[in-house]
Amino acid sequence: MRSRRNDERYVRVFHMMTWVKKNHHAWLVEYLSTKKNESVGFQSFRCLLLRFAERHRFHHRTPCASKLSQKVLDEVWLGYAASFWDRYGHYDHSNIINVDETAVYFDMPPGKTLAEVGTSSKVSTGEKHSPRLTAVLTIRADGTKLPLLFIVKGQLGGTIEKQELESYPAGHHYAVQKNAWMDERIWSMYLDDVLAPCVEDASVLLVDNLKCHVSEESHDKVAEAMFSVVEPLPANSTSRCQPLDVGVMGPLKAMLKTEWLLEEDNREGNEDFTAQEKRLAMVKRTIRVWEKISSEMVVKSFEKAIPKIFEF
Repeated sequence: MRSRRNDERYVRVFHMMTWVKKNHHAWLVEYLSTKKNESVGFQSFRCLLLRFAERHRFHHRTPCASKLSQKVLDEVWLGYAASFWDRYGHYDHSNIINVDETAVYFDMPPGKTLAEVGTSSKVSTGEKHSPRLTAVLTIRADGTKLPLLFIVKGQLGGTIEKQELESYPAGHHYAVQKNAWMDERIWSMYLDDVLAPCVEDASVLLVDNLKCHVSEESHDKVAEAMFSVVEPLPANSTSRCQPLDVGVMGPLKAMLKTEWLLEEDNREGNEDFTAQEKRLAMVKRTIRVWEKISSEMVVKSFEKAIPKIFEF
């Protein structure tokens, strides 16, 4: 099973059945003979294999495409770690910074719906998408978390920017963008308002290869205003090389879902949240979860993503 996954091949119950059939056929025949009938025998055998898989930490997951094979990704990861510490090993851990964006949804975006057998599974267009904003997360290798930047869907100079943002919780930063995405303007704002006030010495800023992150303007601004350097991560490797992706994003997403479940709903009847209420709820929920992310988790994410493999 591990061999197939290391080669990035499917592992299904079918493959486990085939292996048992080939290597332990006599045992399989005896096992099936003890069952009530062939149908029960097959289902019992299938459940047995699923329990075996679960004991060994194999679970059903949705396959995802990768632009790099696992072997190549491992080589890139170790090579990058060695190169990184060779260049930045003299930096204090408080001056090694990673920033990345993640989408935050008001509730769980619907992908499927329960429908009674024999009835249609159609849904109205308005229910296919959950309200979303973007949260910009920043961490330091010493375990410190920087204030969040929230990117809310809205028009520059519009009502949300002029009247709503100022009502959001203090201590964090807020901006509007027509699609609630990071762009050159928001990135420049991030560097000025979020990063610069927190940088007291020459630092290295780890970023993915989003265009605005690695633009010439970004490099120049970080160098001139903060005497620091933008360090792009290897292409297509953030799942292995980026601290936020390696050790923070997963727990944060899970905690956001739990926080959503625990939120009290004081509405009467079937009253819907207004768009403004949803935006504020997303902001407050994310802040609560961000405060729960421990410094130990942050430190471990750096250690796992960029290990000091040549330390003795």
